[in-house]
Amino acid sequence: MKEKEQKILDTSLPLFVEKGFHGTSTAEIAKTAGVATGTLFHYFKTKEDLINRLYIYSKESILTAVEGNYDEEKSFKENVKSLWLNFVNFGIEDPYKFNFIMTFHCSPYITSFTKGRIEEKFVDLLEVYKKGFKDGKIKKVYDELLMDYFWGNVLNTITHFVKNPGKMNQENIELSFELFWDGIAK
Repeated sequence: MKEKEQKILDTSLPLFVEKGFHGTSTAEIAKTAGVATGTLFHYFKTKEDLINRLYIYSKESILTAVEGNYDEEKSFKENVKSLWLNFVNFGIEDPYKFNFIMTFHCSPYITSFTKGRIEEKFVDLLEVYKKGFKDGKIKKVYDELLMDYFWGNVLNTITHFVKNPGKMNQENIELSFELFWDGIAK
C-alpha cells in the first residue's frame, strides 16, 4: 500500500467512526490527511469506495490480530478462550477499527461484494467451533447464530470495559469469558 493511501485510510477511520458517513466530507478527509482532494480521488474514486476499502482494511486487521493455529496441546476450551481473548484485546487496543466494523457492518454503503469477499476469510474461525460440535464439547447451533452470539459477547465485553476501565482486570476478563463459555458449553 502506498504511503498516501495508508494516510488517507488512517485519517478517515476515526472521522467516519466519530462523525458517520454523511458527517464526514472528502474535503475534510483530504485536509486532515494532508493530501489534495484529487489525490484522495486518485486512490478512492468515491466516498463509497473509501468506506468499502476501510471495511476490508479493518476486518483484515482483526484477522491478523486473531490468527493462530489451533493448538492440539491445549484443551478445546483453552483454544476457544484464546480466540475470544484475541478479539476482545483487539477491540480494546484498536477501538477505531473495531467500532468502524460494528458501525458499518449493516451499512448500505458496504457492498455485498465487499462483505462476501472478507467474510469468507472468517469461515476458518468456525472450524474451531465445528471441532467442538464434533467432539461434543459445545451445544449444536447453526453457524450464523454461533457467530452472532460470539460477536455479541465480544462487543459487550469490550463496551463494558471501555465504559468501566477501572473494572478491567484479569479476574473480570476471566469472568466475562466464563459467561460466554457457559452459554455455549454442553
